[in-house]
Amino acid sequence: MPLRRSWLRLVAIVAVASILGACEYVKLLRPNVLAEIDPEMAVVVNELPNLDEPNEDLIGRLYATGGAMRAQIGSDGIMRTRMRIKKDEMLFYPSIVILPRGGTFELDVTNEDQQDHGVYLASNGERQVTMLPAGTRGLVRATLDQPGLYWFGCPVSNHAGAGMFGFIFVKGEVPPDARLDRPRQPQAGERRPPGARRS
Repeated sequence: MPLRRSWLRLVAIVAVASILGACEYVKLLRPNVLAEIDPEMAVVVNELPNLDEPNEDLIGRLYATGGAMRAQIGSDGIMRTRMRIKKDEMLFYPSIVILPRGGTFELDVTNEDQQDHGVYLASNGERQVTMLPAGTRGLVRATLDQPGLYWFGCPVSNHAGAGMFGFIFVKGEVPPDARLDRPRQPQAGERRPPGARRS
């Protein structure tokens, strides 16, 4: 009987760990993530629910409140994800798009708002613009071959200035010919190797 209880306890622990490991919230509790949350960021995270009240208009909105979405690679090699513009909210959902690698991607954008919006984003040195009249849906196709962080926004009126913008994060290794030709720089709190010069 004690052996059976131990076995059941082990199975329960493994099941709970598997479920929690897949949860995005639990991933925030990793020590390396917690070490990155400085007091100013903690204030932002704790205040977001208060800043997102309808009576506060758009002043408190941050691009990150639209969340993040990982694009999926289709059988044709094109990465795709969907995006919404909710009614009466000058915000993209998600406002951060994560591409697993460089290449061509498509954003399927639905404008649920009662006013016109658009999407203006980078595409290998060029720009792609798609206009979305109220209550319509459109497709934005672009190519970002290099890893890095790119921004997109609504080009209508001053919507981007009111916070209607976001970021595309392209994962991957930077090609050797595009890397900075300098040694790794020490980070805050790290000890410098003997003989290293201060910059």
